Amino acid sequence: MINRLNTYFDSTKVERRDYFRQLVFLTFAPLSILLFGLHLVGSYGLTIKPALACSACYVFVSAVSLLFYILKGPKRLKNIMSVFLVSIMIIQSVRLLVLASMRLNDPMLTTVNITVCYILVLIASISILPRISLVCTCINITSIFLCLYITDNSMYSQLLIIFGFTSVVTTAFGFVADKLLREQQIEFNDYASTVDQVLHVFDMSKSELLALLKLAKSQDNTAVYDKELMALLDNRTLHNIKKIASQIEHMQACQRKEMSQRFPMLTPAELDVCRLVEQGLTIKDISIALGKSVSNVSTVRGNVRKKLGLAQDDNLRSVLLENRH
Repeated sequence: MINRLNTYFDSTKVERRDYFRQLVFLTFAPLSILLFGLHLVGSYGLTIKPALACSACYVFVSAVSLLFYILKGPKRLKNIMSVFLVSIMIIQSVRLLVLASMRLNDPMLTTVNITVCYILVLIASISILPRISLVCTCINITSIFLCLYITDNSMYSQLLIIFGFTSVVTTAFGFVADKLLREQQIEFNDYASTVDQVLHVFDMSKSELLALLKLAKSQDNTAVYDKELMALLDNRTLHNIKKIASQIEHMQACQRKEMSQRFPMLTPAELDVCRLVEQGLTIKDISIALGKSVSNVSTVRGNVRKKLGLAQDDNLRSVLLENRH
């Protein structure tokens, strides 16, 4: 069941954030229909007509929102969910005001109704709809303030402070989360674009590129002959790799020959280190390129400096470049 849900979300989302937004909507909307439908049939809560009318509006708005989602698809979910949350918040605020005007100021009942208002603010925030969260917060604070004005009950002033503050903080969290996700989405899009460009330039598939990178970055020389990785590369890619490798080997051979003529006293290992030092590579980079330890490269560099008679403050790379033909 979970795999089917994941497949559905992956096939319908238009942005990464929509995965969670769909999950919230498809959980909350049916739950609203169920809970307030039970209130309509008298399973719990007040049976006064205004409260039942609000519950009927709840069920109607939730059902219509689900219907629009099914008909219009997930690409319109942001708009559908925005209208859904604001409508539910207005209905819940009307319920709160009606109960206050009828002097039904039971602390538990009032707290539950205001908590529902805050839950709507929270849902808007975690669904990355910060502007809707702000609208719901304003409606929530206004409705509590009006209840305080109508009843002059100190309970509402306490609830106004508590839920007003939490709603503002939750809304602020929504704006911060939205900003961070937008930045992350931009980075992800840049990364995806870069990968696509690389694949286009090399005319390779992702599996081929990953196999090539694993072979190239492996610290184990035997990994170059990994049959599973090599099998992921087609004949054209292998031909291109061999051609490039041949060109690199030819270039390095020419560099070694030219350098051995300049410094005949150096061994092949020392010439390899000098060649890379001349290119500006650090000891760490040289150790990676040659597949040797950093200490080994440092020792070879020291031997080269001794054979060339360099002082402690002489720069090896500068000396090598000065001796080029």
